[in-house]
Amino acid sequence: DRMVLAPERAVAAAVRGLFEEERVIAEGAGATAVAALVDGLAVAGRRVAVVVSGSNIDAGLLSKVLLAG
Repeated sequence: DRMVLAPERAVAAAVRGLFEEERVIAEGAGATAVAALVDGLAVAGRRVAVVVSGSNIDAGLLSKVLLAG
């Protein structure tokens, strides 16, 4: 077992990517596992399942994250 830290920019990119590519609204905590995968922090070459949860994100913050990309 190991723990990885996803930087805030990767979490924002994951929230943005989930919205743009999958039409999923996820809060930062719910998108953190995706951020770790996209940022290359997870184990390469293995099958991975990720649970994306929560749409408890303020509309203003979501707008800011989407426009930043």
